[in-house]
Amino acid sequence: MAILSTAFSILFYLLQVVSGESGYAQNGDLEDAELEDYSFSCYSQLEVSGFQHLLRCAFDDPDINSTSLEFEICGSLVDVSCLNLNKLQEIYFIQTSKFLLIGDSEICVKLRGKSLTCRKMKIVNIVKPEAPYDVSVVYREEANDFVVTFNTSHLRKNYVKNLIHEIAYRQEKDEADWMRVNLSSTRLTLLQRKLQPDAMYEIKVRSIPSPDYFKGFWSEWSPSFHFRTPGTSGQELSPLYGPASRTIRRLWSNCARNQKRWVEGILIAKNDIG
Repeated sequence: MAILSTAFSILFYLLQVVSGESGYAQNGDLEDAELEDYSFSCYSQLEVSGFQHLLRCAFDDPDINSTSLEFEICGSLVDVSCLNLNKLQEIYFIQTSKFLLIGDSEICVKLRGKSLTCRKMKIVNIVKPEAPYDVSVVYREEANDFVVTFNTSHLRKNYVKNLIHEIAYRQEKDEADWMRVNLSSTRLTLLQRKLQPDAMYEIKVRSIPSPDYFKGFWSEWSPSFHFRTPGTSGQELSPLYGPASRTIRRLWSNCARNQKRWVEGILIAKNDIG
């Protein structure tokens, strides 16, 4: 009898071990999940498609197993209490016109309906502008200067129209020696005497909301533009960095915008299906 009892005890123990290893231990995954660090960051982009806004969230730790995890936003929404974010690989996102843009929202990480961690955020305080584009540099021989211009989609938006732009430029041989200028317009003049003669330069731009009602983060950098300064003899810019470069830049910008529209179409189609 004692031998039979011992055998049953061993069998029961083995069943528990096998059950736990296969992921069916009762409440085991929830208990383990509560020990993890699920810190995350989010940013918003307003009017990405008409009146629709984008919210994008991701875990700070890229190695987190997010297979069964969900994101939910509640509060400061139009006509609904909460919305679930879609998932694309390790990124969670939602594109909607339901953001009220007033007051706090609560964004939570959830596992099977249970909240693991939550953060209060204002959609208008986590805005990341779209990257500038069409960066161009034109040399004016009569003025001995360079006129830098660029474009931004925010000029055509109703929200987040006021931006601060950071222009960074450097000699290509000086990889870490960036010169930086902040401005609110989309035009900057660089004096020729401030630059090295007969040198190749790289220039790029990024933007951040002007801290009035909207606040947030720096955009991604624009594609870089490259130009060469005239030599000491007064020679003009190489044609490679004049009209030809502008043509290539326009083709590149059109390609980038078409790709962006394609991605937005996928997001909208995914929302419609959901």
